[in-house]
Amino acid sequence: MPVTSSTLIEPDSRCVESTLRLSAASAPPLRPIVAATLFAVLACVITGPFDTLRLPLPSRLVFWLVLIGWNSVKWWLWYAWAGPRTTDRRTAVLAAVVGALLLNATLPLEIDLMFRAIGRPLQLSWLGLYLMALLVAGSISALSAALRGPRVVPAVPMPAAPVPALLAQRAGLPDLADVLMVAAEDHYLRLVLADSSKHYRRPLVLFRLSDALPELAALDGAQVHRSAWVARRHVAGARRDGRRWLLVLADGTEQAVSETFLPAVRAAGWLQTKL
Repeated sequence: MPVTSSTLIEPDSRCVESTLRLSAASAPPLRPIVAATLFAVLACVITGPFDTLRLPLPSRLVFWLVLIGWNSVKWWLWYAWAGPRTTDRRTAVLAAVVGALLLNATLPLEIDLMFRAIGRPLQLSWLGLYLMALLVAGSISALSAALRGPRVVPAVPMPAAPVPALLAQRAGLPDLADVLMVAAEDHYLRLVLADSSKHYRRPLVLFRLSDALPELAALDGAQVHRSAWVARRHVAGARRDGRRWLLVLADGTEQAVSETFLPAVRAAGWLQTKL
């Protein structure tokens, strides 16, 4: 059956981008590579490999400068790509071997083109040049590995321990998660706390409600009176007392809702369960 367009899976562009991405941080440093390239050019100009010693000095200099410079660029690009994928000695050796086999496959052609560029075309043995190139590539790979050094994995800083809210510190609590209600009493706050066994504690803390409200904002609760804040899970129901509303709380007490905060309490759904 023909495959419809709906069954075709397009390649993820992020995968393609990850495959082609180069990392200058994992490639050999440029300054030592440039210095090593110039040294190799000078050595080849003096010794004249591949029967280049009979070339005039300017032609010999251009020959080796272009050839070695271009191959240094190839190797730098290779390690910029392969570097992030080499995580240990085994993969580093594998990257060097594969690079030598691939990058030197074109070296005989490059040498032939260079001879033709300087007007001295020669009949060269591809296999001989390739084997010699592999030998040279081994040296280049060892130099690149030595210059690149081991990959340094940056240490991941441990997250700092969260600092308890000031109200929690004053009350001797690790956080405000167990606070069910806060009620102002003169310059103090009466906290209603409960443990897993529903045992209620009501410590008194020297603190202002106006300073406590921003710290309580992250909890599921609301200010219901100018002097009281209540957590949603502490509300058992609500009842009318004349014209005012009273919240019936889980500990059996009641808290009046002032007219100012009545719309917000009604919108929160706290008045729907009438007792």
